[in-house]
Amino acid sequence: MIKIFALLVVVGTVSAMAQRKEPIVLWPAGAPGALGKSDKDIPTLTPYIPDADKATGAAMVICPGGGYGGLSAHEGNDYALFLNQHGVTAFVLKYRLGSGGLPASVHVAGRCARSAYGAVASRRVEG
Repeated sequence: MIKIFALLVVVGTVSAMAQRKEPIVLWPAGAPGALGKSDKDIPTLTPYIPDADKATGAAMVICPGGGYGGLSAHEGNDYALFLNQHGVTAFVLKYRLGSGGLPASVHVAGRCARSAYGAVASRRVEG
């Protein structure tokens, strides 16, 4: 019981320290090849910013697993929070589900990398 309580305190503290920004829509006018306008057809990139006193200037894009049928939350949010603890800015990609498949996902990954680099370079993701 004490271990569970300690884990909840740590997770709560980490969550409070990290600054999760609003998701960046990768294609505001609609993703190429998207079959609709539902949430699953709109790829986004969510920045997680570490505290300024811990920030190292490093950044990483996280592409959660899920086999194109869903996204594993623990492979996105949890990893981003872990990286924030170590001063790394993390970007979690929400790729398209149900439309596009592998070729579209590769296209999304390229756009994601360019958007993350642009956000860091233009300092849109500073804390």
